[in-house]
Order: sequence, then structure tokens, then C-alpha cells
Amino acid sequence: MEAPVTFDASRLGIPVEIGRIDKELGKLWDSSDDSKTRASLINFVIHTGDAASLAADTEIISTIAAKHACRAILIFSNPRASESSAQAWINAHCHQTGKGERQLCSEQITFRLDGESAHALPNIVFSHLDSDLPLCLWWQGDLPEPLDDTLWAWVDRLIYDSAEWSNPTHQFSMVRHLTAGRKGTVLCDLNWTRLQPWRYAFASLFDHAAAFPKLAKVDSLEIDLNHDSRTSALLLVGWFACQLGWTANSSGNEFLAADGRRVAFTIRENANHGRNSAVIRCEDAEFELSLGADSDFFEAAIRIPGVSESRQILPASRRNTTDTLLAELSRAGRHPLYTKSLEKILPLLGR
Repeated sequence: MEAPVTFDASRLGIPVEIGRIDKELGKLWDSSDDSKTRASLINFVIHTGDAASLAADTEIISTIAAKHACRAILIFSNPRASESSAQAWINAHCHQTGKGERQLCSEQITFRLDGESAHALPNIVFSHLDSDLPLCLWWQGDLPEPLDDTLWAWVDRLIYDSAEWSNPTHQFSMVRHLTAGRKGTVLCDLNWTRLQPWRYAFASLFDHAAAFPKLAKVDSLEIDLNHDSRTSALLLVGWFACQLGWTANSSGNEFLAADGRRVAFTIRENANHGRNSAVIRCEDAEFELSLGADSDFFEAAIRIPGVSESRQILPASRRNTTDTLLAELSRAGRHPLYTKSLEKILPLLGR
């Protein structure tokens, strides 16, 4: 058991009794002027196990509410706390619409659940949703065990960041279990979204007329990323395997191409002192992307001896967490390529 975690609640809004949340929200709107209108198009729920992130998460909600009007529910739970308690706060994020004085406002309800109260999380979520609106859940850190099917069955869009997971092998298996038989749940891995510039940049390298035929001859892939980015590297490997039709070999870090060719891959950590890079090779060509720690541009190189050797500068389009979330919330569809790439790397995760 742990002692209760202390944190600054001054930015979370007005403290209220949990049983009076709806009444206090009503009072909040009754006391506001006519220029403010409550609006909600989605239920946006954030769960965190880190009390220190509550203030930052509130800022993220405020930014998101300017683009996506929502009922936001922010929850910090700590089931290991020695004392059981439940606290709540209400807040509103208002943003001007156009040039007039009219403001659209999104509600935020924040909960702190300690000890036994943390087990009431599903009921807390359900009882404060805006009815008939889709539920988008951003679960920060490791997914919980045991999984509560009552909660997950209601989730329309599950957002997580596999780069934060302590045990990716186990967590990816949990994600697959969560979505088994639930075709309505959309998976959104922020780690995958952050890799989008890498995927776009690599695809552009093969627009070169002499480069495209080399895709059918790739025999090795080498990725060099920061020490905490192994999951990102594996997802990039999975994308290559998916796009080029490779399947995981039963032994070693390699795939088998459709023609039986062996494709070896290597993931190294910190070899370039903060510079991330990926190189794919075949017998007579090499394609490389590299990105400095503080750079906004890829350095790209295409080397085909006797035919072509060129260098390019390509945009890296870095995004912070808020921008990555906005990109996901603006996306209406699924990530079928992510799901297929994930299936490619699952056999490799335990190695």
C-alpha cells in the first residue's frame, strides 16, 4: 500500500461533491452570460496514474476543446493508496467562434480516486458521459489488469502510446484481446502516429524510377533509434514487412520475402548519439533516412552504384503530444495498416 499522492489541484477548477456534479455544472451555466454556449460532440476521457500530469492534461483538454467540443473527463486513479477517497472538480474551457463574441464551452470533470474508490472507475465514467455521443478514451501508460470488459465495451476509440509501455509484448497482446470481436473499437497508437513522417519520407525515396524496382530485392533493414524507442523501431519494421509482403521467420531477427529471400533486420540503440536513422539495403543499392535530435528535416540518401547517388532534405513534421492527439481525433476512420503491421511484429516481440 502507498501513502496518498499530493498534487496541486488549483488548475482543476471548482471542487465539488461527486453526488452534486450535475447540479453544480447547472449552476455554472446558469451564472454564465449569454455569450457562452455549452457544446459537446464527443466524450473525451483521459485516465492517468500520474497525479503530476493532471495540470498538463487540463491544458491539453483546453487546446483540444478549441477544435473538438467535448465533455472531458479526466481521471487519476491510484488503487494502491492506503486510504480510500474520491474527489471531484468541475471546469469549463471556452473559446471564441469566428470574429464575434460568441464562445463555445466544453465541460471538464476531474476525478481523483484513491484506494478502493479506484475500482469504481467504470461507474464514474458511465454516469458522467454525455449520452449518445461517441466515447474516446486516452489511457496513459500501461493498460490495466485485469481488464474490465464493462468499461472497454463502451469505448469507440482507444488511444494509447506504446512507447510508454513497460512491457510491450504483454501490452500489445492485451490490445489484441481488447479488440477481439469488437469491430467497433478504433485503435489509435500515438507511437504509430508519430512515425507517419518516417513512413511518408521512406515512401517518397522510391518514387525515383531507378529506385522502385529495388524494393523487390531488399535483403536487410537496419534501424538506429534512441534507447527508449525500441517499440517505435519495431512498428517501423512491421510497416516495411506489411508493405513488402514479408513474414516473420521462426528463428532469428529476420523475415522471409514472398520469393523465399531472407530479410535480416537489426535494431540498435544510441549508436549515433541522438541521431535516429534507418537504412534498407539490397545487393546493389542503399536507401537511408536520418534525423538529428533537434532537427525538423530528414537527411535522405539514395545510393545505386553506377546509376544514381543523390541526397535530399525532407520535412520531418514533428508533432508534440497535443498535435498528435488532434490529428487522431480529426481522423474519422481506422488504421488498418497499423493493425496489419502489428500482426507482423507480434511474433518478434518476445525475442
